[in-house]
Amino acid sequence: MIPEWLSMLTAAGSAALVDAASTDAWQAARERFARLLGRGDPDRTEAAARRLDELRRVADLPGNERELADARHAWRLRLQDLLEDHPDAVGDLRSAIAEMPPPRTASAAMNRQENRAHDRGTVNAVLNGDLTIHRTRPAASDG
Repeated sequence: MIPEWLSMLTAAGSAALVDAASTDAWQAARERFARLLGRGDPDRTEAAARRLDELRRVADLPGNERELADARHAWRLRLQDLLEDHPDAVGDLRSAIAEMPPPRTASAAMNRQENRAHDRGTVNAVLNGDLTIHRTRPAASDG
């Protein structure tokens, strides 16, 4: 079983990496993560670089939200494997995450939502996540 802190660290690492793939910070992120994943082995570093180049290609595709979600999951698993095989890489991963640009907010990711209700209308909306609605009767007015 993977400790919760390790799962959170690899989730943060994969999110930072995937977010950086579509920014000006990509080249530095690519080099840092290729070295981290390669662990000093030139062949492994080159293989990691090829995977990172594929991530950049996916990040550049229009309408790529599903592919980016899949990439976050795949990179999370890769980072978990790395830390299971090389526990000494935890500090390197933390350092790599700290050097990444801050995560994009929903508005920065081009998600926009506008909702309006008029008169006695009601709006129920969610941009990311789940929404549960429990309808109740309005309380009787005192007037």
